[in-house]
Amino acid sequence: MTFLIKLSTLISRLCQFIGGISLIIIVLTTMLDVTARYIFKLTGGELGFTVKGGVEIVSYFMLFALLAAFAAFVERSQIIVDVFTQKMLQSIKGYLMGLFMLGFFFIGVVFTWGLYESAIDALEYGKVTQDLRISMMPIYAISAFLSLLLAIRSLIESINIFKTGEFFDAEETGA
Repeated sequence: MTFLIKLSTLISRLCQFIGGISLIIIVLTTMLDVTARYIFKLTGGELGFTVKGGVEIVSYFMLFALLAAFAAFVERSQIIVDVFTQKMLQSIKGYLMGLFMLGFFFIGVVFTWGLYESAIDALEYGKVTQDLRISMMPIYAISAFLSLLLAIRSLIESINIFKTGEFFDAEETGA
């Protein structure tokens, strides 16, 4: 069990890193694009450039950031409605949380399978992005990898909850 917890923590940190890098790229791309447009406006069109494919860059890295964040914090992803859970026994809450984690495992598996098939199709048929004209295969492959990490973490967290009965409880932490 200790190995699984360490693996889950390692995956969480990897996903936090990927999500952080993705957010930095989003911010830098947006800042560069806004700055370039402002320089273009100030010089009356004399000097200027645009970030080619800026919208695509931002949208695909937003996809990576969201998938990574979901995988990194899957055990904290439940919105607890106090009306339904405040009188429940802790063991019942744990059982429900374990079932939710199994649900996220299945969602991760479905996402992984679909994105993997999309990556294979993109490679086979030469699908490219609209503006940058780069292959969609690596985008689908990275998304499939992050979805696989979500599935693995969800399964590990589910096993941990069913085995120990311990889970992240937002009501107890005040979050």
